[in-house]
Amino acid sequence: MERLGYPKTIDGNHAFIKACDEDLRKMIDQNHGLIKAHDEEMERIKQMADDMFTMEQESMADCFPHKRRKIDKLLLMSEIINLRHNKMMNEMALLEADERMSIWRKSIRKG
Repeated sequence: MERLGYPKTIDGNHAFIKACDEDLRKMIDQNHGLIKAHDEEMERIKQMADDMFTMEQESMADCFPHKRRKIDKLLLMSEIINLRHNKMMNEMALLEADERMSIWRKSIRKG
């Protein structure tokens, strides 16, 4: 703590905890922003896939474009799965950071 400019006093401890808490809140806000962006992107891709499916339904007679749209749709669905995975990883990182901060706060209070 002293290396970071916080004196080894109760006030210094409180200032350090407050700074760490603010940093954690910033990280959480950034991750919430990423999660929201992932949700928006998934919704956009899902809408594209739905639109492609509608187009596919409308042009069943033409075989090659039908298969091409099906492939594109599968690729879009794969992208959705990837985005969901990224969202889940961000949520897990948030939970981990929050738990570490909680443990750290408890250890500071005891010590």
